Amino acid sequence: MDLTYKQEVGVGAIVLVGLAVFLVGMFWLTGQPLRASGISVDLMFESVAGLKQGDPVLVSGVKKGRVARVALERVKSVRVTIEISRDIAPHIDASAAVAAMDLFGAKFIDYNPGAREEMLARGHVITGSNAPDITDVAQGVATRANELMENAANIVSDRLGEDIHNTLLVTQRAMNALSGMPEGPFVKQTTRTLQATERVMQRVDSMLGSGTGANVDSISRNLARLTDHLGHTTAQLDTLLSRMNRGEGTLGRLASDTMMYHDLHALSVSLTALLTDLKEHPDKYMKPGLVRVKMF
Repeated sequence: MDLTYKQEVGVGAIVLVGLAVFLVGMFWLTGQPLRASGISVDLMFESVAGLKQGDPVLVSGVKKGRVARVALERVKSVRVTIEISRDIAPHIDASAAVAAMDLFGAKFIDYNPGAREEMLARGHVITGSNAPDITDVAQGVATRANELMENAANIVSDRLGEDIHNTLLVTQRAMNALSGMPEGPFVKQTTRTLQATERVMQRVDSMLGSGTGANVDSISRNLARLTDHLGHTTAQLDTLLSRMNRGEGTLGRLASDTMMYHDLHALSVSLTALLTDLKEHPDKYMKPGLVRVKMF
């Protein structure tokens, strides 16, 4: 009788320990704290672009909280509740933005608690914004390129020089935005394309600024090359972005299938371990006398 009772107590203890481990693991995986030690702040966005519960809240690149809740109230009105440390409580000029952490769709909240002395009243909502990502930059370049090609049809237009100059400024801003994004083959290729476009437009802009009629023929030839170049670049960007959205190609698969990324990472780790072991213990993989080295 005593043995049976002890067995029941042991089984019950194992079940309770397993349940506790499961709950702690669930909280750890979802990024939720076991006890609330911070404060909750509500943000309002028109679109959160893939933001989800558990995503980090960063202040100057340092994680200071997490996204606790994402709820759609109506079209173009999304309420996001974040849990942050008390030392970064929002001031009246606090701001927040949804930004891309990488090219694979991960998002985070870029939070600024503000600098004014007056604190934000409890229950007040902060109106957030969306930081531009690589898709927005590419779309902006394509839009400006279309406008430039329309203006290039009339070489004697008084606004042509101003339009080309404005397009050059937009391209430079797009390059500045790309320089702050994570490194990757797509970002590098897009940056090279924008740099080539910028160089062509700088030549055209400098010739238009001279105001001499002798350069009209040269301007026409450069505009023709620029039109072809921008048309080809726009088509390539549209095709690449469409394939990525459909999950086609290497970038598309990596963006839509996280298992491929984990498999490639595991393969890289395994190959590294194999090469390390081969260097340290070559006799495990080659029989003595099988390999002969002839010295000259």
